Formats: sequence, C-alpha cells, structure tokens
Amino acid sequence: MKKKHSKAQIDYLAAREHFLQISNQADKRIEALKEQGKEVGQEEMEEIIEKVGLHRAYNELTQAENVLINWTQTAIKTEPVFMEKRAEFEELYELVKTNAEARGAILNLAMRLNLELV
Repeated sequence: MKKKHSKAQIDYLAAREHFLQISNQADKRIEALKEQGKEVGQEEMEEIIEKVGLHRAYNELTQAENVLINWTQTAIKTEPVFMEKRAEFEELYELVKTNAEARGAILNLAMRLNLELV
C-alpha cells in the first residue's frame, strides 16, 4: 500500500528539496570561483548566498519543519505509544527548541507517520 503524506509532510519535503537545490547552486558558484583562482572570502560568500537565495530557502525550510513538528504533536496524541510514554515525548518536544538532535529525531518520526491528518 502506498504511503499517504499529510500536507505538512509534503510541504516539508518540498522545502527540504528546494533548500538542497539552492545549497548545491551556492556550492557550484563557490567552486567556480575557486577554479578561476579567485579567493573566496566573506564578501564573496555573502554575495553568493544573496544571489542564490540561500537565507530565504533556509528560512522556508525551518518554517516547514516547525509546521511539521506541530502537526506531529496533534497527529500522535491518540497513538498508544504516545499515551504510554507521554512524558518522554513531551520532554523531546521541549528539546526541539534548543537541541538539533532532538529536532532531527522528531522530524524523522514525523516522516514515518502514515496518518491522514492534514
């Protein structure tokens, strides 16, 4: 059976793919400057980041992550595992704000969910 994704999951996947494409473009521009024998300093990096829209793509990805994380909190409230380990999950959700590993764990969990919640 094919997995159905929620709107939050689809939006996150799209934002992640867009960010990766933009990041790749920035890497290629940096590499091109290096191949031309030019030094890549802070000014050059900022110009590349501005031209390719890396900050905007990063902000869009972060926003999509936040929406996905919020969606999971709603989506799993009736799941038996959540109900059994509610305190651990709530602690993990608190860590999302300050801990990259916890954020990654929740995002990983979010993409594994196969719920029809939007």
